[in-house]
Amino acid sequence: MVSLGFSMQLKYDRPQPQVIELLYDVGFSAISPVWSPELPWKEMLSTAQRLGMTVQSVHTPHGGQPNLWDPADPLRSSTLEKFLDCIEDCARMEIPIAVLHGWQGLGYTFPETPLDFSAFDQIVDFAESCNVRLAFENLEGEEYLKALLDRYRNRGHVGYCWDSGHDHCYPHKLDFLECFGDRLIMTHLHDNFGTRGIPTTLDDLHLLPGDGNICWEQAIGRLKNLPKQNILNFELKKLCKSTDPTDRLYAQLTTEDYFHLAAQRARQIADLYEKESL
Repeated sequence: MVSLGFSMQLKYDRPQPQVIELLYDVGFSAISPVWSPELPWKEMLSTAQRLGMTVQSVHTPHGGQPNLWDPADPLRSSTLEKFLDCIEDCARMEIPIAVLHGWQGLGYTFPETPLDFSAFDQIVDFAESCNVRLAFENLEGEEYLKALLDRYRNRGHVGYCWDSGHDHCYPHKLDFLECFGDRLIMTHLHDNFGTRGIPTTLDDLHLLPGDGNICWEQAIGRLKNLPKQNILNFELKKLCKSTDPTDRLYAQLTTEDYFHLAAQRARQIADLYEKESL
């Protein structure tokens, strides 16, 4: 049976080790925290190990990706250092995958001049030396994602993380699963209502599957033809960036009730994934 994974956010209404216990109690057997040096990693890893849970991945720092493309950016060095620290922590804690964005931000113009890959070359080389796999995720900036996965096509530790929600709500020309699905390393599964007018990050709702308008039978049917996933990871948020009450479907739920509902929906998707035909 395919296992259920949960992408943990940085802040909850209780300590992270307790969050891990709650996730285990409702049926998740893997976690993927967002990386921060301030997290209580020792306690989190001890809790997961005690419960027999897998720490599938960490998510590298959010933001700063544009700095990595500009060698003249004064923040480039400090941004790169954070990414390398994250990968070093993955190796130290024996977490096999680091998920990262190649770009972040809707307002951009993809340059016609050759790209400077030197910062990402350092990240890729360091990850290989640490025996950590890198999963580049689709977000904004599809051209950067393609450029990165094209450049590192022959690097066996570099692959793709398919984010179903980002695929659905951000404008793009690429069919991500068609282009990169053969290199699928892991998933970020969640729902939304697509792009609503002018594209905005507020459309990225991270809803439970079934609460948006993604066609899950179609999406999972496509996933089934790609490299087998022993863990389906869900990147779900009780509260989204949008403050519109109609988008905050779970605001009145307790953390326990939200996780319980999340596990139910995740298992429904996993059952679809395990069916012989859709």
